[in-house]
Amino acid sequence: MRDSTKKFFSSSNTVLNKIFLPFVAVMVLIGALIIYTMIDLVSANVEARVNDKLKSDIRLTQEIVVDIEKSLAFYAQFMADTERLAGHISEARDSRLVIIYLLEFLRENKILSNIGGGSDLASVNPGLNRLGLLGIRATDLVARLEDGKKTLEFAAVAPIEGRAGSRSVITVSRPIDKEFLQDLRQKTGAYRVQVYYRGELVESSSGPDACDEEIRKIFTPKLLGHILNEDVPYFAEFDCGDHSVRMILSPLIVNFRKEALVAIFESVDDLSRAKRNIITTTVIVVGLTLLVIVPIFILTVSRTVGPIRELSRASAAVAEGDLDQYVPVRTGDEVGELSESFNKMVADLKKYREELERWNQTLEERVAERGRQLADAQAKLIQSTKLAAIGELAAGLAHELNNPLAGIYAFLQVLADAVRARGLKHLSDEEAESFEKNLVYVEREIRRCKSIIGSLLTFARVSEKNFALLDLNSIVRDTLGFMQSNLKKGNVEVETHFAEDLPPVKGDSNELQQVFLNIIVNARKAMSRGGKLIVGTSADKEDRLVRASVKDTGEGIKPEIMDKIFDPFFTTREPGEGTGLGLSISYGIIRDHGGEILVDSKVDEGSTFTVILPVASEEMAEGVPASSSAAPERN
Repeated sequence: MRDSTKKFFSSSNTVLNKIFLPFVAVMVLIGALIIYTMIDLVSANVEARVNDKLKSDIRLTQEIVVDIEKSLAFYAQFMADTERLAGHISEARDSRLVIIYLLEFLRENKILSNIGGGSDLASVNPGLNRLGLLGIRATDLVARLEDGKKTLEFAAVAPIEGRAGSRSVITVSRPIDKEFLQDLRQKTGAYRVQVYYRGELVESSSGPDACDEEIRKIFTPKLLGHILNEDVPYFAEFDCGDHSVRMILSPLIVNFRKEALVAIFESVDDLSRAKRNIITTTVIVVGLTLLVIVPIFILTVSRTVGPIRELSRASAAVAEGDLDQYVPVRTGDEVGELSESFNKMVADLKKYREELERWNQTLEERVAERGRQLADAQAKLIQSTKLAAIGELAAGLAHELNNPLAGIYAFLQVLADAVRARGLKHLSDEEAESFEKNLVYVEREIRRCKSIIGSLLTFARVSEKNFALLDLNSIVRDTLGFMQSNLKKGNVEVETHFAEDLPPVKGDSNELQQVFLNIIVNARKAMSRGGKLIVGTSADKEDRLVRASVKDTGEGIKPEIMDKIFDPFFTTREPGEGTGLGLSISYGIIRDHGGEILVDSKVDEGSTFTVILPVASEEMAEGVPASSSAAPERN
């Protein structure tokens, strides 16, 4: 256990940082949360219990005051009735004895009467005395000033009906003195009881102590008046010497009137000690729980870390290229399954590495072979699009060749008939001159046919890609010449705007001619009822770019298919009328030339295809003649 613990806490053990420390932090956090919750609950419970106790003391005090009121009223009425009976001669002696015994009883209970030597209420509370003279039994609080000190007492009056309608009163009172408040404190179980009357402290159950100064700070006249008027109990807690005190200040109701306030104090030391005991117990329990759980956790993790550490070591070796690794499977749990998976992974990696090594031996040959296959496929694809374009132009080329051949054939027939009839020596001068002119025409038409066939063979010939300096005007002009008959047949008017002194570009003339041929063929088909084809070139000297645009007045391209026109095999023609490869191949060719193709089209207004190519570098452009094309031209 000691060795595994020491090994577990070693500086090289990263599990300490990854698992143990977070676990301990979580456990400590949970323990702190439990302690905090217990403190909060105990504090709330202590405060609630003290408040409930203080409220209960106020209710008990009010009940005691009500009982005193009832007792004083009863004693006053009893004495008044007894005094009235004493006026009768037959009952005078017995009534006097009853009054004497009653006065003795009242003196023992600190109750005073105006018959037994107590002071009269006529001077201190004339209102209460007046009620008695009016024949009304009543109770009230009576305040006196004796020796410069204000005193307070409960008082009750009862009327005595005399002879001839005369009337006097019996007064009974109970002083609110220290003895009374001590008795009240014992009954309520409070720490201290005080009575306030008209903003002043009248009496307290105990003498001056360390609490008085703090109480005077809290019980201001303004606060006392507010509590008396609002009838809302006031709670406060403060330190009184070496202990804490919580108090309640509430109105004291006498004869249904609120004239005095009673303050009841409770010491919270006992409850605070209980609170501290609970908190201490909670801390001890949490600490012991941690002391039990943490070693168990360390032992469990230590037993789990061993296989994981072995996996980590083997993984590091595999990362360095050593695939001759095997991790023993000692358990059937998740760690054991992980070990099995690791061993299988290493075996598969070793197998794949051997296979990759075999592949690497022939990789260059395979790549070269695939490159050749792709190049052949691309060349065949480009050649197929050429043949497709030739097939589309076949009717126009046939018509272009048929006219000169028909004229040559007719002339040769006339010449043959003349020779057979008269021979060459018997021709007249006029016939010889006509034949000579016709021979010039035959020579010109034969050259024309040769040029058409030569252009067709050049375009259709399978050639190697050869980048050279090119005049873009010549490329576009040759393509238009090749398409001239086809455009005329489709009733398409051609307008050209070739820029003068156009900078040369670097490219393959055959491929660029195919690009413009594909664009012009598509423009011709977009103008099925004839239209106008505007072809132009321009140069951007700042960006060193050359542009060639082909604009038609055809049906345009719908916006929803604009993003698809350069996709392979995408076509809007009827099945069998197109392969959908023309624009895709053109886009690839221009991209290989470092350029781009832009399209701008509006439905029923036409489309504009703009080919943008970079200008050839100045070193490559030396010795290349400038283009000499006029602008504009109309065909």
